Amino acid sequence: MVMRQIAAVSGGTSGIGQAVVAGLVEDGYRVAFSGRSYSKIQALMSDINRHKVGVTGVVSDARDEGHASGLFALAQRTFSVWPNVYVACAGQGFPGTLLRSSYIEWEAFVRLNLLGVMHQMREAAQMFSSNTERPCDLVVIGAASARSLPEMDPVFASIKAALHALVESLRREVCPHGIRVTLIEPGFVVSGFQKAAGYDPKWFAQIERDHGRLLQPRDVAKVVRFIIQQPLHVHIDDVRIRPTGQPI
Repeated sequence: MVMRQIAAVSGGTSGIGQAVVAGLVEDGYRVAFSGRSYSKIQALMSDINRHKVGVTGVVSDARDEGHASGLFALAQRTFSVWPNVYVACAGQGFPGTLLRSSYIEWEAFVRLNLLGVMHQMREAAQMFSSNTERPCDLVVIGAASARSLPEMDPVFASIKAALHALVESLRREVCPHGIRVTLIEPGFVVSGFQKAAGYDPKWFAQIERDHGRLLQPRDVAKVVRFIIQQPLHVHIDDVRIRPTGQPI
């Protein structure tokens, strides 16, 4: 078993995260993933492992310190090898402006979408740095709205803009050690993301009518797979992927 065949994915039970897990298994990776629902984790493991032994999952909250370290440990216990790929997918939307959003929910939102990702990035980079095998890939899923500041969810977009700076700063810090840090910023993706975050379904339906066919989670997962399969000296570090009809 070579190191390049092991990956860890946070938020692997729905949306982009689930598509990433399935796609990596198709490419021959074995994957340790996290989610918040035990039943969803068991269902995904049963579905994939019915055909091949490829995944192991754990119930874990991506807001907590130690989340990434726990996934590394899970992979080590299950596959006897640490991952050389970590994909941070866990996150949640947050509709509203600074004045019109619920300030009571700000702290939980920032803990998941910013502080939680910061912990994951730090822990994954530390784990990779202690490994003699190279290179390693740390991929963070952001949002294209970070560059456009939309009227619907500027608070969400602002947090994703902060991720852009953090990913680039970490990339500069660890690239001399053979660690590739990448930010992927998808535009509109059709998944359970909108419903879970409380976005207006009529608004999102209008988006589909206005812009045509939107992205599917598997479209983003293909980009993840393409990036981590580049030659060792090649790093694609900053990618935006939008539906063709999305103007901003």
